[in-house]
Amino acid sequence: WYNEVSPNTSYSWGYDFNHEDLNTQAFVDRVNRFWIEEFHVDGYRFDFTKGFTNKPGDGGAFDGSRITILKRMSDQIWEIDPTNYVILEHFADNSEERILADYGMLLWANNNYNYAQVSMGYPDNSDFSWGFYRARGWTNPHLMTYMESHDEERLMYKNLTWGNSSGNYSVKELQTALSRQKLANVLFLTLPGPKMIWQFGELGYDYSIDYNGRVGNKPIKWDYFRNSYRYNLYQTIQALLKLRNENKLFTSAETNVQLSISGNIKQLQMSGDMEALVIGNMDVDSINAVHNFPYGGTWYDYFTGDSIYINLTSTPISMAPGEFHIYTNEKLETPIIDPVLGLEENDFSLPQKFTLYPNYPNPFNATTTLRYDLEKTSDIQISIYDLKGQRVWQTKYSNQAAGRYMFTWNSRDQAGRQLQSSIYFVVLQRANDRQVRKMTLLK
Repeated sequence: WYNEVSPNTSYSWGYDFNHEDLNTQAFVDRVNRFWIEEFHVDGYRFDFTKGFTNKPGDGGAFDGSRITILKRMSDQIWEIDPTNYVILEHFADNSEERILADYGMLLWANNNYNYAQVSMGYPDNSDFSWGFYRARGWTNPHLMTYMESHDEERLMYKNLTWGNSSGNYSVKELQTALSRQKLANVLFLTLPGPKMIWQFGELGYDYSIDYNGRVGNKPIKWDYFRNSYRYNLYQTIQALLKLRNENKLFTSAETNVQLSISGNIKQLQMSGDMEALVIGNMDVDSINAVHNFPYGGTWYDYFTGDSIYINLTSTPISMAPGEFHIYTNEKLETPIIDPVLGLEENDFSLPQKFTLYPNYPNPFNATTTLRYDLEKTSDIQISIYDLKGQRVWQTKYSNQAAGRYMFTWNSRDQAGRQLQSSIYFVVLQRANDRQVRKMTLLK
């Protein structure tokens, strides 16, 4: 079954499976079948697959025999369950990885260093294009990109330890560091292709990989949910995943993506069933940035719901340090969170009661923002009524976690028609609890 001496001259850990031996193949196939049939696992992530060979070397060069071994193993898995995921930690020659990706496997892509540079605010080596499958010349979006893993340092730890600064703006400050994580995730999760979010990354985990030793136990930080800044990062990533799940532009192999990410202003221009421009300022200073919109006209900011009219001959737009936007040429459902939420200092506790706050501004012209608190997980319904008691707009959310939320209403009805100046009532409903606020639209 084994090579007593590994053929890999650089990386080896004891006896090495001989994947060319029929007995080893039968054993591997039986183990894979067992976990699929008995426990219904939906996929495997195989460690160090460039070591699945008897060819001498460090495993980095193209290896046709290894391709044959991995295809055979995958075929046996897919014979049991054609939908099963086969994920490889390969890190071999790109031409070999492309063949495996075309065959249906997913391959890990380590973008830790590049996204950490973006997050910390250092432009050197901040080009993360190698984490996008088309930049590698691949046909299929089978590159599983990640910013963090069990082998890499946490971005938040890097932010707080080595983050850049300018004047009063410092990435080493907690709230700013968390905001920089939103910027990194906006540039990460909008690119088509599968992504991995490592444990607690969605809450800004900031314990070093070397805490308690590199492979030692790390603290389980559920209490991060009680920090409003961290929870706002969680909600921002949640909104980005919703954007991916509901709009194939951000996942499809048919999406055309143009990257402009060599400098401090990072831009992803995307076209497919709709158009989008993702833009972020990774600098620690404000920058006048030319936005690469493909054409002039009306565009919509995903996070705020606001519209912006673009004249392609217009002057550059000033962007604050860490500022980001996702613009689309179609109006999408606006998330009920504000990713640049300005919370009161030390406001870290979860709400104590079910509350709907007055909207602001009020009176308002075109758009207004409302905030509400949930002290427990709830199914909620938000409705807006006119003076006649007719419902003009409504949305629902299932199993919304305890926390503080906000959403923006653009004074349009459910069909998208602009409403007239009048008094309106917003109703926040869950089970038998009901909160009502009055709003005045003046146009």
